Amino acid sequence: MNARLFALPLIVFTAVSAKAGDAQPGDSGIADLVTYPAAASPWRLGAGYAQLFGLKTSFTGLGRFNSQFAAQPLGGGVNYDYDNGFVHVDSSGNAVARTWNWGYQNSRQYNPAGSGSMDFSLINSNANGNTDEHGGSDPGIEVFFYYDMGQIGFNPLQERKVSWGFRGGFHYSHINVNNSDLIATDLNTTTDTFSLNRTIPPSAPYAGSFGGPGPLLGDHPVRIIGGGSGLVSGNRELDVHLTIANAGTFLEMPVTEKFDVMLEAGVSLAVGAGSYNYFGTTNVTGLRAQQSSGSESLTRFLPGVYIGFSGIYELTKEWSVQCSGRYQYMDNYNLDANGSQASLSFGSAFIFSIGGIYSF
Repeated sequence: MNARLFALPLIVFTAVSAKAGDAQPGDSGIADLVTYPAAASPWRLGAGYAQLFGLKTSFTGLGRFNSQFAAQPLGGGVNYDYDNGFVHVDSSGNAVARTWNWGYQNSRQYNPAGSGSMDFSLINSNANGNTDEHGGSDPGIEVFFYYDMGQIGFNPLQERKVSWGFRGGFHYSHINVNNSDLIATDLNTTTDTFSLNRTIPPSAPYAGSFGGPGPLLGDHPVRIIGGGSGLVSGNRELDVHLTIANAGTFLEMPVTEKFDVMLEAGVSLAVGAGSYNYFGTTNVTGLRAQQSSGSESLTRFLPGVYIGFSGIYELTKEWSVQCSGRYQYMDNYNLDANGSQASLSFGSAFIFSIGGIYSF
């Protein structure tokens, strides 16, 4: 997103205002712009309800877990440990390349084809589970002011005197996003296959011993490295308190005696103070449930720009009501917690507000 694009109205406002200040009545072209004195009471203060819409929260890095064991080099006479069993050297030193010191956890590891075999696995998650939430903030508030710098009019249309000036304000919103989608994460799976040599394995779960004796298993595995997927359940929560300071300029044009329209643009600087908490359980076929969690908090500045349009209806000389909409672009608010990230995006953020204005 190019912030200079949204700063363009502010530059145009300022340039037109400066040129109008130099223009004289009766000049042609841009000199047809004439200025008028500012109102006797140039200050206006306002406050009201302000709702922030169009937010997107992305949760990434979900389903993280790693095996507590590392793959050993292939060959006989080696102690192998797996997520679902073990194949160790026995007291005979694995005589005739077979061992009785082995164990496994579930019947799915047994393959009766041919002379029979046992599969043992090491499983690591790629932690690429991700999901998004779209929505808005809780109802927010804002306070703001306008300072009238005078009026600009075109000589042929002097009945349409456009006011210009400066605007500043503060907006506060509370954003709380909860997500409990069931999502998938990819896996890296190392599978070692050991020959049973027609031995029928004991019922699962089974664990042999160093001293034995017991059913024999070959100690030279065949290795396959593959993929797979796991299902991640759990909850992710991002909680952010957002305060936005805006500063810019405005153009205001009367439509009727009591109703004006206003175009405004400027820059903003927000402070986001929040926390990210998650807890997840990854379920993989043939493996016990794997759990992961994280918690982190962060306060950071978020620069941005805004452009808006509003209507103002005058109730009395002092009081008016305003209804407005602003596109509010800012940097993302990102928070990492133990390898997972929550990212709050303002790429499509829009603020709708309604409130009162007091002139003095």
